[in-house]
Amino acid sequence: MLLVDLRTKVIEIGLQMLQDRLVHHGQGNISALDRESGYIAITPSGLPYHRRKAEDICVIDIDQHIIEGRWRPTSEIALHIVFYRNRKDVNAVIHTHAPYTTIYSIIGEKSLPMVLNESAMCLGRPLPVTPYGRPGTLELAQITYDNIGNGIGAIMAHHGLVTIGATLERAYDATLAAEATAHAIIMARAIGATIHTLAPEEISYLQNAYRIYSALPAEDMSAKLIYHVKAALIECLGNQVDTAPLDAVVAEAVKEVLFS
Repeated sequence: MLLVDLRTKVIEIGLQMLQDRLVHHGQGNISALDRESGYIAITPSGLPYHRRKAEDICVIDIDQHIIEGRWRPTSEIALHIVFYRNRKDVNAVIHTHAPYTTIYSIIGEKSLPMVLNESAMCLGRPLPVTPYGRPGTLELAQITYDNIGNGIGAIMAHHGLVTIGATLERAYDATLAAEATAHAIIMARAIGATIHTLAPEEISYLQNAYRIYSALPAEDMSAKLIYHVKAALIECLGNQVDTAPLDAVVAEAVKEVLFS
């Protein structure tokens, strides 16, 4: 069977979505791209999450040809393909009908502001609410892609939430952050409170910190120390510093101190 590990991860994320009450029955869809083969593992149409096994996850190519699988892929296939064609940093797409972001999609707002640390870390910018597009259409896929731009996700008007990421885990972190943010805003408004957003420089700092920390291997005992050293450097050098060159240098320095 092709892409066993990737198909299994898709199953796991789907069950987590069900447990977190972000979907019901077979709602929503998930996909992940294997860059080496160019094949995509994508959820089938209509089959309930709790009944799915790895072999039920479809394997398709970028042209939507079915390579392996016994079911039709999700009807929102175009919504996934558009990101894999145009964003080399995207290897996972998650679409849910998360309740609070779906509520937010029908009240006429233009974007979901950054009010929580979690949203600043995982989303990094206000999440756009797109114009309406009919489900399952190329129009919806293009509207969503255009509104996300180089961001992490969007709320689709009258529909639900889409998040993307380098991995399924990162995309799902963004899903949870968006839903938590929408929930917090709706509850705050319900008690008549004023919404206060995070400052742009704090959003930038938190997003950089998340990128650094989430990229570190969990089994590395020096991970937290490396994170704090990098965070300190970012604070000293400025929030807009390119963190990529710091990774290897700081990790090597910390390991030299700890293990030499």
